Amino acid sequence: MLKYFKDYCRIYSVSALKNTIRIFEQLLYPLKCLKCGAYIDPDTVKPHTMEACFCDHCMGLGFHPIDTPFCIKCGIQFHQITASDFDENHVCEACLKAPLKLDRVRAAVEYKGIVKDAIPLFKYHSKLSVAKVFEHLLFQTFLRHYSTSRVDLILPVPLHKKKLRERGFNQAYLMIRNFIKTYQKIYQQPPQWDIDTASLARVKKTDPQTGFDIEQRKNNLKKAFQVVNKKAIENKNILLIDDVFTTGATCNEAAMELLKNGAKKVEALVLART
Repeated sequence: MLKYFKDYCRIYSVSALKNTIRIFEQLLYPLKCLKCGAYIDPDTVKPHTMEACFCDHCMGLGFHPIDTPFCIKCGIQFHQITASDFDENHVCEACLKAPLKLDRVRAAVEYKGIVKDAIPLFKYHSKLSVAKVFEHLLFQTFLRHYSTSRVDLILPVPLHKKKLRERGFNQAYLMIRNFIKTYQKIYQQPPQWDIDTASLARVKKTDPQTGFDIEQRKNNLKKAFQVVNKKAIENKNILLIDDVFTTGATCNEAAMELLKNGAKKVEALVLART
């Protein structure tokens, strides 16, 4: 009886200590909305969710995960207007007219609502706490679309070295840096793929793509990437990672460089699709 009492006291003491630490953390580092600064009650939200980063008011802008139907090539979400519209995944008109070099693209969410504010806060204002949320969204999308696919290498789209110095981080890498650890935790074994941040480089400092049409985007990115380790990518099935996919010019240019240097197949997984 005494032994059980001691065990109970020990467990209770550990639990009480954890609760005390959590309370002090909330007092010292209260949870605030990354957009408007409003306080968020940590007891009402799950960690690593959009609700843990943005208040109810800002979440009211909308959050739009991509679901059926979408284009099986570029991943764009189809929005049904009438009952006669396709309700299944199919190839969109843009992909029929001008196919990408990418085998396929899959995205976690649409680039609108709160995500349209969250990504710039992450990239340009170093709100890195949202990186965990994006990582979770991307990993779930990866499992949904690529768990049974042959992937050899996962490559975050690289930044030019000058832009990397200015920003201090590559947002594409931050969103997948724990993929291997998360996979091992779920499946109790290492994945068949690896993360490669060295074999592809961005050698041309391009202008921001905002405001460019599709042809201007293509010209801006022409010869922007260079394979620096051909042996590493030869005959490999490669999955590119990026934050936002609009016309696909960035990922497509990277795919062309990889395919030209011997990659077997190149696909893309992105956080948001416009």
